[in-house]
Amino acid sequence: MNDSNTAIVLGAGASRGVSYARQSSFPSPLDYDFFDLLQRLNPRKRDCKAVGSILEQVRALPREYWRTFERTFYTLHLKAFLSEELDCDGQFQSDKRIVTDFALCVHALLREAHGKDTKCKSHEAILSALGAQDSVLTFNYDLVVERALRPIAEAKSVEFADWIYGLGTPKSARKLPLLLKLHGSSNWKLQESPSTRKQKKFLVGTKAWADFDKAPGYTRIAMKETTAFPIFLPFWDKRVEEKPWIDLWKQALTKLTEANNVVVWGYSLPPTDVKAYVLFSLGLSKRPVNLCIVDPSVDTQARWRNIFPNARYWEYQSAELFLKHPPHWFELPKSV
Repeated sequence: MNDSNTAIVLGAGASRGVSYARQSSFPSPLDYDFFDLLQRLNPRKRDCKAVGSILEQVRALPREYWRTFERTFYTLHLKAFLSEELDCDGQFQSDKRIVTDFALCVHALLREAHGKDTKCKSHEAILSALGAQDSVLTFNYDLVVERALRPIAEAKSVEFADWIYGLGTPKSARKLPLLLKLHGSSNWKLQESPSTRKQKKFLVGTKAWADFDKAPGYTRIAMKETTAFPIFLPFWDKRVEEKPWIDLWKQALTKLTEANNVVVWGYSLPPTDVKAYVLFSLGLSKRPVNLCIVDPSVDTQARWRNIFPNARYWEYQSAELFLKHPPHWFELPKSV
C-alpha cells in the first residue's frame, strides 16, 4: 500500500475482539454491558467506593439506563453539572465526583479485561500492513494498539516516544503509522500551564516499549487529579475545540482527507457523538474512498453505508474474516 494512504478507525468493538479475549472470562466493556461487567467485578480496595457509588446511582435510574453506559453517564453528569450551575446546595453529587468515579470504573474494567497482555494478534496483523504515511484513529482509552505496535516498532528499531501519538516531532524519518487517540489514553496526563491555568498539553507516562511489561498501564487517579485526567467520557458536550484536544482532531481530519482506504473496526459512530460524525463527514464525504466496515452489527454496517453512499464499500463480520480475505487494496505482509 505504498502508493496510497490508509486510515484504520477503532472503536470499543475492536478491543472487545482482541485475540486473547477467549482466554479470559472478563471481556473489554461495551456500551450495553458496561454495568453488567461492573457488577461482576471484584474491584481493588481503592476502587470499591467509586464502583459502589456508580452502581447505586444507576440502579436508581429507570431500568433501561442499565443497558447503556453513554446515556447513563450523560444523564448523571448533566444532572450534576446543572445542579452546580444552578446552586442546588449539594442535592446531587458534584460534577467532579461523577467524572472521577466513572473514570475509576472505566480503568478498573480495562485493567481486568486487558491486564498486561502483550499484544493482540489481529491488531498486530492489521498494523503490520501500514506504513509511515498511514494512520490509526482510535476512540479507545486502552493500550491494545500500543502493545500490538511494539513488535513492529522493535523490528524497525523505533524507540517509543510521544511523537507516535502525534504529540511531538520524530528525530528521524517516521517509520510507523500515526496513532491518534481522539478520546485520550490511559497512559496520558494533562499538564496545565502555571501562568494561564488554561493552556494544557498532554504528557505521556510511558517512556519505553518495555514499560508495557511492568504494569497494566490503566492508571488509578486521585480526586485532586481529575482535571488532569485526559480521557473523554461521553460528556454532554465534548470540548474538542479546546487545547490540546483540537490539535489531535485537526491531525485526524488531515489524515482522513488524505486517506484513499478506510477500515473501521468496531466503531458504531453512535448518533450521540455528533462531533465525531462531523469529523468523518468533513474528511470523507467528498471522495469515493474504499470503505471497509468490520463489525457484526447490521445496524452499524448500514449506518456507515448510508453516511457515505459514494464510497466503494466492503463489510466483514469479524477481524478474523477480514484478515483471511482482505480487500484487494489492503495488502498484508506475507508473514501474516
